[in-house]
Amino acid sequence: MKICNFMSTELEVLTPEVSLARAAAVLMDKKLEGAPVMEDGELLGVFSRTHVVQAIADNADLTRPIRDFMASHFTSVAPDTDIMELDASYTGCYPVMEDGQLVGFVTRNDFMTGLNTKISEISSQMETLINSTYNPIIAIDCSGAIITWNKAAENMTGRKREDVLGMLINEIIPESEILKVVATGKTELGVKIKLGDKSTITNRAPIIEDGKIIGAVAVVYDESDIEVIARELEYVKALNKEMDAIIDSSFDGLYITDNKGLTLRINQAVERMTGLGEKDLVNKTMRELVDTGILSRSASIMVIDQKKPITTTLKTITGTDLLVSATPVFDEHGEIYRIVTSVRDVSELNVLKQKVEQLEGLRHHFEFQMNEMRMRLSQDFIFKNKDMEKIVYQAMKVGEVDSTVLISGESGVGKEVIGEIIQRNSARRNGPFVKLNCGAIPENLLESELFGYEAGAFTGASKQGKPGLFEVANGGTLLLDEIGDIPLHLQVKLLRALQQREIIRVGGTQTIKIDVRIISISNKELSQLVKNGSFREDLYYRLNVVPIHVPALRERREDIPHLVRHFMGVFNERYNMKKTIDSEAIEALTMYEWPGNIRELENLVERLIVTSNNDEIGRANLPGYIFRVEENAHYDAGQPVSVNRIVPLKSAVESVEKILLEKTFAIADSCHKVASILEVDASTISRKANKYGIRQQQ
Repeated sequence: MKICNFMSTELEVLTPEVSLARAAAVLMDKKLEGAPVMEDGELLGVFSRTHVVQAIADNADLTRPIRDFMASHFTSVAPDTDIMELDASYTGCYPVMEDGQLVGFVTRNDFMTGLNTKISEISSQMETLINSTYNPIIAIDCSGAIITWNKAAENMTGRKREDVLGMLINEIIPESEILKVVATGKTELGVKIKLGDKSTITNRAPIIEDGKIIGAVAVVYDESDIEVIARELEYVKALNKEMDAIIDSSFDGLYITDNKGLTLRINQAVERMTGLGEKDLVNKTMRELVDTGILSRSASIMVIDQKKPITTTLKTITGTDLLVSATPVFDEHGEIYRIVTSVRDVSELNVLKQKVEQLEGLRHHFEFQMNEMRMRLSQDFIFKNKDMEKIVYQAMKVGEVDSTVLISGESGVGKEVIGEIIQRNSARRNGPFVKLNCGAIPENLLESELFGYEAGAFTGASKQGKPGLFEVANGGTLLLDEIGDIPLHLQVKLLRALQQREIIRVGGTQTIKIDVRIISISNKELSQLVKNGSFREDLYYRLNVVPIHVPALRERREDIPHLVRHFMGVFNERYNMKKTIDSEAIEALTMYEWPGNIRELENLVERLIVTSNNDEIGRANLPGYIFRVEENAHYDAGQPVSVNRIVPLKSAVESVEKILLEKTFAIADSCHKVASILEVDASTISRKANKYGIRQQQ
């Protein structure tokens, strides 16, 4: 797997003098992990997202050139280099050079693509192995649906694999009782059943994953073959020769011992995997091989002691890790006659698994750093919800242009903060930022506030006249809150200001050119006001160039625990206190509807800080209205899960898993704490969080 098959050839090249902010925007806009830095056709360095994160962590000036932050010392690779030779933990970016020219770029994502390709190849080889097996192999899942049906099974039954996969085993083989193995977890050997028109003998065993039975597998033997072997010696010799060929052609290693553990034969795959040949293993007992350190343990010895199939792992003296499955063969008296061990090399899979886990860890760390960067750029706007993340990112991107923005949403959701984020990330950030609440100014004064007035324009007017907020905000941004409260007669004048970029003062005749960006905010549905005739349609479309809707707090409940902790920190510092809040109280706050949104939450946290007598705030300290939703809920309080409709069991399990993880991550800040609360392994939590796209703290 050469690098040339995975590298990116459409390059986004940066110059050393481009600013840190612009370079970061390019990487985020193009969704790149890094880019080469070139000048006059010469590769000077590599600039990556890690450099952006480090610069922000160091409070670097975002206008500085990337020359000060890029990696000048880097490792380049050739196009024909094996991608498995790269060390993704060393750096996330490799320039690809050929004859002194930059021909491509390799990132962590390209490396993971190579690993996935390798894993797919191994999976294909395993499927080929199963289909190459002489005996029919049939496997089912917990529900009895067929998941494996190899070529030998097709040949014996005349039923094609694609016709039976997914069907219940009893629909294909009515007399099969393999589901008993799933129910009992016990291996069954030598079970006679009718398969098509053939009498067969099957060995059946449970399939176990993470200590749980997830299905069962049956290996089928044609009883007539065994009878023929007993009757005809010549046929036995021919069959023995055929079996020898099958054993030696098996991709899996096969290791055969007698009932004393003496090695009788091995196939070529064993020698290929371990580097140990017949002279090292054949005619030696398994106890001897273990005592001399050639093998770390023996599954055959376990089978002799326990008289049942054993699957375990072991390590050879050559350092190879093996997965071995040893199965006893019993004679007519029920005594062990032979032990057949299937050997698989798991060393390569372990290496790939470790690299994939390493890359996953790096990816989560990188995502966490990027989220931290976004948090800093958005200052006090606290969020975890993915929709809010998109909104903040959109606000930052919109800040780079001068388009008019309409921010909508319920009162108290943080619309003004979104406007501030747009201003901070705009080219006008150093200009004036003027805010006006249109609903707080009387109608007869609103026009003069916005457009200003000339001397003597009306009774009580200043003799010198007064500039309006449009003039004050010239060169900057004007934020108009509660835009829906502007009276109709002023909407015409506001529309002219937006279209012509000029105003006329009250009582004046001269036009005044203005250069102002407009950000409008409304907690009313302006489109409905247009239908009612209380808001001009042309003004609505002029304001609604870039709409941003901020969802209510109840629509992003995962943000509530983070907001609670944020406000706890703010008010603890303000009032010189060190109070905390327990997880049960946070859970109750998370379930509340919050009609007043973030403003209501902030006020409640401040009240709890200043009025509670305990250092730790619990459920008992919360006001009673917080629990009214729980009191009015129509479900059995003794049941942790309620069922509202019938869905497929797999979908129901996934839905419950996702809800549990989201709720627990809301009150715990690490995989280990979540695992402790849910009483499972941390690796299980990490895997399922990745599956459901739940963002984890690191």
